[in-house]
Amino acid sequence: MRKILFKAKRKDNGEWVEGNYYESKMSGCYILTPKLKIRKGDGVAIEDDFLLFEIDPETLCQYIGKTDKNGRKIFERDIVGFLDITSTENGCSEHYCIEEVVWDDEEGCFHVINRLSAESWEVLDECEVLGNVFDYKEIDR
Repeated sequence: MRKILFKAKRKDNGEWVEGNYYESKMSGCYILTPKLKIRKGDGVAIEDDFLLFEIDPETLCQYIGKTDKNGRKIFERDIVGFLDITSTENGCSEHYCIEEVVWDDEEGCFHVINRLSAESWEVLDECEVLGNVFDYKEIDR
């Protein structure tokens, strides 16, 4: 079963927080994270309670269910780098690309934008997360 996970920036301090998304029509948008406790004696971590962080909903990003080549979780709106290979009249050409991960309603999947070759989702297994559109606005794509 696929784990549905989100991340967003906290309103109080701007730090990223991961967990479940919760929206209250009366009080705002939140990320709910389990608060872990270590039981005395056996050292086993248990989910005892939850922490609720108010977030900036403009920064909400969904985990796409994949990790990059370094094991880092890939979220929607992340900036990823990857080697793209395209066919040319003289054979193949390689290009290092830096692009954003987005959701495509028409195809019903996450992919990278502005991909040179045909399937823009297949590079997600071989990419490297460089940052995201919120923290790394200076990345030249």
